[in-house]
Amino acid sequence: MAPSWSLSGLAAKLGLSTARPDSQPRAFPSEGFDAIGKDQLVEEETMPEYRSKHFYPARLGEVFNDRFQTVAKLGYGTSSTTWLARDLHTASCRTYNHLNKILPSHDPGANNIRKLLGAFEIIGPHGKHIVLALQGSQMSLRDLDTVFMRGRGFDEEFVKGAIRELLQALDFLHTEVQAVHTDVHPGNLLLGLNDDSLFRKMEENELGHPVPRKQLADRTIYLSRLMKPKVGPLLLSDFGEARLGPGPPRWRYHAYHAWDLLEGKTLFSARKEDESFSDAALGPPPTELLDRHRNRALEYWDENGKWGELVSIPAKTLEAAETKLDDKTKFLQFIRRTLTWDPKSRPMARELLQDPWLD
Repeated sequence: MAPSWSLSGLAAKLGLSTARPDSQPRAFPSEGFDAIGKDQLVEEETMPEYRSKHFYPARLGEVFNDRFQTVAKLGYGTSSTTWLARDLHTASCRTYNHLNKILPSHDPGANNIRKLLGAFEIIGPHGKHIVLALQGSQMSLRDLDTVFMRGRGFDEEFVKGAIRELLQALDFLHTEVQAVHTDVHPGNLLLGLNDDSLFRKMEENELGHPVPRKQLADRTIYLSRLMKPKVGPLLLSDFGEARLGPGPPRWRYHAYHAWDLLEGKTLFSARKEDESFSDAALGPPPTELLDRHRNRALEYWDENGKWGELVSIPAKTLEAAETKLDDKTKFLQFIRRTLTWDPKSRPMARELLQDPWLD
C-alpha cells in the first residue's frame, strides 16, 4: 500500500479533505485489434531470461489497488512490464498536489526526482508481485536516443540541459536526502511532462485503435505504444539500488553520461577488446593514490606506478575520441574534471553546476 498513514495524518493537520470520490473505470475494447500468432515471440518474451511466471499477467483496463487503471502498455524489462495508469482517486491526487505546493523542498533538484505515488502487492497465478505506482513520464534518454536519434547521441545544448538537471537531482540526493543512487545511467534518466495531455491522447488512442496482442491461455501480451516525445523535465528514476545515509558524492558518472549522451556511445567499457582506455584518457594514477592500497595496486602497476600491461594502453586520446564538436575545449575540460583518479579530488555535483561548459 502507499504510505497513506503519513499522507492522511499530514492532510488532516493541514485541514485538507481526505475524501476520495472515484472516477469510474473505463471499458476497453475486447475486439477490433490485430491478433498475433501464438508461435511468435513478442515484447518481454524475446528476453533471453524470460519466464512467464515471473511476470504478473496484467490486462488493459485492469484496476489495481482500487485506484490505478491500466490504459496503455509503455514497455518491458527483464523483470517487469511498464504501464500507463489513470488514477481513479482524483481527490487523493489533489491532496498530493496540494502537499507538494505546501511542503516543497527549496532545492530545485527535488523536481528532478521521479515521485512514488504508491507501492503494494498483488497476487498472480504464480505468487505475489510488487507494484510501484510512479509519477507518469515519457521514455528514457537511452530509448530516446535509440528510437529517434538512431544511436547518434544528442546535440550539445540538449546534453547540457540534461546534465544540469541530473546534477541538481544528485546534489539534492547527496545533501538533502543523504542518499546515493548508485545506478545512474541513461536508461534511468526519463523525460517528464509538464501536463498530462500526451497521456490522455494515448488513452483515447487505445480506446479507438487498440494495439495488437497475443492471447494465450493464461495471459495476454500486448504491444507497447510508442510515445512521441515532448519537452519536459528530466527525472532521475529507479532507486532499487540506492543507499541511504551519507555516501561518497564525488562520482565519475557525471562525466560518463555527458559523454554517452553527446556521442551516443560509452567512454569506457569492460570489454577486453576495447583495451585499457582509462590510463590513456586520464594518464597514470598518482603515486599517493596507489600507496593507499599498495598490495592491491601492485597487482596492476609496478613499483614506479607504471601500468603492468595486463592489457595494452591504446594510443588514443579524449580529443581524438570526441568527434561531434567543433569547439570541444570546455566540454573536455568538464570531462577531465570529473575523471580525476583520486575521488577526493573530484568535484561534487554542486561544484560541477558552476562549470564553464554548463554556463
